[in-house]
Formats: sequence, C-alpha cells, structure tokens
Amino acid sequence: QQCILLETFCFKIGMAYINHLVERGDYDAAARKCQKVLGKNMDLWENEVYRFKTIGQLKAISQYLPRGDLRLRPAIYEMILHEFLKTDYEGFATLIREWPGELYNNMAIVQAVNEHLKKDPTNSMLLTTLAELYTYDQRYDRALEIYLKLRHKDVYQLIHKHNLFSAIKDKIVLLMDFDKEMDKVVEELKDRPELLHVYLHKLFKRDHHKGQKYHERQISLYAEYDRPNLLPFLRESMHCPLEKALEICQQRHFVEETVFLLSRMGNCRRALQMIMEELADVDKAIEFAKEQDDRELWDDLISYSIDKPPFITGLLNNIGTHVDPILLIHRIKEGMEIPNLRDSLVKILQDYNLQILLREGCKKILVADSLSLLQRMHRTQKRGVRVDEENICESCHTPILPSDTAQAFGVVVFHCRHMFHKECLPSPGNVPGIQYCNICSAKRRGPGSGILEMKK
Repeated sequence: QQCILLETFCFKIGMAYINHLVERGDYDAAARKCQKVLGKNMDLWENEVYRFKTIGQLKAISQYLPRGDLRLRPAIYEMILHEFLKTDYEGFATLIREWPGELYNNMAIVQAVNEHLKKDPTNSMLLTTLAELYTYDQRYDRALEIYLKLRHKDVYQLIHKHNLFSAIKDKIVLLMDFDKEMDKVVEELKDRPELLHVYLHKLFKRDHHKGQKYHERQISLYAEYDRPNLLPFLRESMHCPLEKALEICQQRHFVEETVFLLSRMGNCRRALQMIMEELADVDKAIEFAKEQDDRELWDDLISYSIDKPPFITGLLNNIGTHVDPILLIHRIKEGMEIPNLRDSLVKILQDYNLQILLREGCKKILVADSLSLLQRMHRTQKRGVRVDEENICESCHTPILPSDTAQAFGVVVFHCRHMFHKECLPSPGNVPGIQYCNICSAKRRGPGSGILEMKK
C-alpha cells in the first residue's frame, strides 16, 4: 500500500511538473517528460495527446509517442499525421519514415496525401512519401511508377528487392528519362533480355541515335523476341553493323531481312536471286527491280522467269513501264502455255497507249507554255527604255547623251539594258544586220571573248 501511495505521489508530482512546463511554454520538455510520467498508461497518454492538440502543440509530443510493443489507438497517430500534413510536409515525411506502418491506417493516410497532391501535383517530397506509403502497403507497382517519374535513386533497389521486372515492363518508357543512367539501366536489365529489348526498342523509336552503341546487341534481341520489328530497325538504323546483321539473319534463315542487307551492301543480284529462288515471289522480285532501277537486274529477272509461265505473266503485267516488253516476248519459247496471256498482252497495249497519251499531253503543255513565254518576251521587248543623262556608255564609260542634244548622235540600247554610243560598238558578227551586246556575249562565251572581238 505504501508503494501505491508513493507511485501516486510521484505521478502527481510528475504531472504537476508537466503542467508547469506547459504553462512556461516549454512544450518539448513537457512532452519528453511524458515518457517517464505516463509510462504504459494508454488512457493518460491519449488524454495528454488531446491536451497538446488543444494548445496546438501536437508536433512537440509526436516524437515521444509510444511506438514499440505498447501502442496507442491508430486514430491518435493518424490525427498527428494529418496535423503535419497540413502544415509541415518535411516533418510528415520524417514521421512516415520513422513510424512503423502498423501504427496507423495506411490507406487513410494515402488518401489524405493524394488529396494534397491534387493541389500540388508536382511536389517531390509528397510524391516520395506517397511512394514509401505504397511500399509499406506492398503496392510496389504504384511506388515504382512514382520513383520512375521522380528519377529516384532507389528505383533500381526497389526493382531488385521486390522482383518488379514484370511490373516495370508496362512502365519501361519512364526509364528512358534516365538519360544519364542509360548504361546503368542496360546493366541492370542485362539478365532480363526480353525486358532489355523492350527498353532499347522504345529508346530507338524515340531517338535513333541515343542508344547507337547498343545497336549491334539489338540485332540479336530483335531476332529473338521481336522479328516483325527487325526489318524496320535495319532500315532506320545508321549505326547497325551490316556484316553482323547479315550473319545473324543468314543463320536464322530470315530471307526478307537478308535480301535487304544484301541490297544495302551492294549485292543486288544475290538479293534478287534469293527473292526468286527462296521466296518465289515474282511481285516482290519486280518491286525490288523497280526500286534498284538497274537494267542488269531486269535481265536477270527475265532470264530466271523465262521457263516459268507464272513468272512470265507477272512480268508481262508489270514490266511495260520499265523495260521494252518486246525483249521479253521474243525470248518466250514457241508453244509455251502462259496463263492469262491474252489479258497480259491487252494490258501491255493499254500501258503503251497510256504512255503515248501522256507524251502527247506533255507535248501540248510544253508547246502552250513555250508560246505563252514567247508572247511574254515579245511584249517585254516591245516596251520603251528610259535613257537619260545618268546612263553611261558601256564601252567608253562616258555619259550616253551628249551635253548638247541639238547635235546629231546615235545610241544603241539592247534588250539587256546595256547601252553604247553607236560609234563605240564593235563591228557586227557573221550574220548581217544582227548586232549582239558585247558584254552579255562575253559572259555567255567565256571570259575575254568580248575583248577579242573588239580587237578583231
């Protein structure tokens, strides 16, 4: 009984001292004293917390609250977190890092943070704290998305710690914002080749040159995981080693890709041979020959097709605008049955007639344009030319008009606007009655020709 009385006496003394400190405004010391005076009495703790709330000093008592085996109701911790969230983002972030996630209702705090982010969506401190809350709640994909947006240094640690490689696949585009850490991203993903391919592919689509040192590695990745995009990659990449790409495509028997690489490396005849022998696609072979626009390729195509009636039909239908069809028709063996020959010949005649019509139409346009330009030139040359005292003779460089205009004088003005005294002009050329401007004539025929003519 004496012990109980002593404890009661000590408690009263302790509370009196806490009250004294509060009255003095020494709230931190009062809150620190609560740890010794209140002990494990949860009711007293909660009463004291509400008192500190009443006087607006929840922050002072927050760091001394029980957080071990002895804990208050979650509502108490949430009340303090809400207070910090209203006035002190940094203090709120500190409490989230220091307090175990079991002390409070994590979802309620997440919701409160999201409400604040609606007002300030780019606040990095709030976003980082939200990511930590998602991590406590094991919602790692949401935390990862925030870390990626913030380019947070812990993003790779989070991925490895919680094996989030599958979750990052849909957000791989965000990794491309880590420009300075591209090598680190590639190193982190090297053991996940399919994920590495997704990252490098999206990086290439964004900028063909940024990841150029990985283009050689990408050839194998495309071949293994994404063949449909291999050919577009080979077409668009300027840093892809062609020999390495050709080796990989030949090993895997990728005919279309091999054809492209052979043509790009200048071996068009071999490329055409592959199209005809391995693809047996006359339309593709014709299209390839059209792209290269090489007479030798057309000869090879005709030679290969001459004993294959379906190929001959394809050529007859498409060759007319590039090669004279007669060259092909003369080489067809007598008696060979060619499917749809009549239709093919009709098409050749139609194409020929179309070419004739196009030529005639172009000729009419040229004639009409020439006549229009001639008429314009004639009208221009009929216009008068102003001659006054400011003009000079292009030969003697004296004023073109004499000081005494009452005297007889002769002036020659060419359509090019060069002017000469009549007596300063050289003798006419070989054509009687036709005089050319000495200056313009020299420019057309070469330097010095005008002077030579004057000497003659």
